[in-house]
Amino acid sequence: MTRPRKIWPAHLAVGASLIFMSAVLAFGASRFPVEKGFTILGAHVYPYAVAVFLGIVGVLTSLQAVTGGSRNPADDSGRVTKALPGGKTGAAWVTAGLAICALLITHIGFVLAAALLFACSAHGFGSRRPARDLAIGIALALPVYWLFSIGLGVALPPLVNAWI
Repeated sequence: MTRPRKIWPAHLAVGASLIFMSAVLAFGASRFPVEKGFTILGAHVYPYAVAVFLGIVGVLTSLQAVTGGSRNPADDSGRVTKALPGGKTGAAWVTAGLAICALLITHIGFVLAAALLFACSAHGFGSRRPARDLAIGIALALPVYWLFSIGLGVALPPLVNAWI
């Protein structure tokens, strides 16, 4: 006989809140004008994309809440075997990444500053491969840079600024 699953109300509240925020954001995006002007994509595309992402995360969080809550790996005795990395040191790395990004974005450009932020955040969450983290950060930041500069016509700090 199976044990009834425990519903986690706090997780369910977070999931429902994310779904609600998704709906509000989608409603707001629906009120944006559809004309594109000088850009390839209209101003409504990005809020819709964020709304869809929030909705998916909200649904997955709600499903997790009704199927038993957060999962932590446990050994045979029922104790969690590995704590999440980070803590105060991890928070310090993420904070340092934010500060570095804010201070250097006008000097080294959006892509490199965002890649440094990603690498510092990854280190704060336990990664010990800085070269890989920088490469992933660049791979994530380049499409964002292109979407904003080409898709929306928003001027982000250039890829390489005038230090050369």
